[in-house]
Amino acid sequence: MNAFSTRLVLAWLVSVGAACTSAPIRYYTLTPPSDKTPAFSQTPPAIDVRVVHIPPQVNRSELMIRTGPVEVMLLENERWASPVNDEFKNALGLEVLRRLGRRTGLRPVFTTLTLVIDVQHLEAELGRHALLQASWSARLSGPGRPHGSAWAATCAFRADEEIHNGYAEMVEGYQRDIAALADAIVAVLPTSASDIGAPCPTSMAGSAGGSGPTDQKGQ
Repeated sequence: MNAFSTRLVLAWLVSVGAACTSAPIRYYTLTPPSDKTPAFSQTPPAIDVRVVHIPPQVNRSELMIRTGPVEVMLLENERWASPVNDEFKNALGLEVLRRLGRRTGLRPVFTTLTLVIDVQHLEAELGRHALLQASWSARLSGPGRPHGSAWAATCAFRADEEIHNGYAEMVEGYQRDIAALADAIVAVLPTSASDIGAPCPTSMAGSAGGSGPTDQKGQ
């Protein structure tokens, strides 16, 4: 083997060694474990979650963290298991369904719940917080409403969960934010055909913050 061939073999061995020792890619999901979901005595309502906006800087496969007042970092080896829009939609739909399963008297009022979510902020800073800020609207329709009319509400939401270190804990903070959003949504839904629903929650506080209302309307 001549010197040139030897160098080629050595370069190949170095590249293979580097590839073998590179950090593994880890994948995360916002969907909570699929347990503790109450069984419905009847067919559960159809829940249509539409996430109409996700901030473009976080709407990508890599996780992003804030590292300073004007600095963020993309984590090449820490990635979402599916597109962020789908992760958020599936997680919220499951959390809302769980809460509806615990409520009595709501099922006859409607057959379809449509949720439209506009996510304005979704960011985390390790050692500090995982923040979710969004506006949302809910619409109920079904035979329980008089003359087939629908009920609707529009509110604002903010949750700020305290987190410490670790990317898994950061995602768990986002999961708690989404669970708090589900609490806020279910809290305003009417429980009977004559109920006009509750106003937007004035506080849905997490461990580092809370949520607040903008407007609530029913018809």
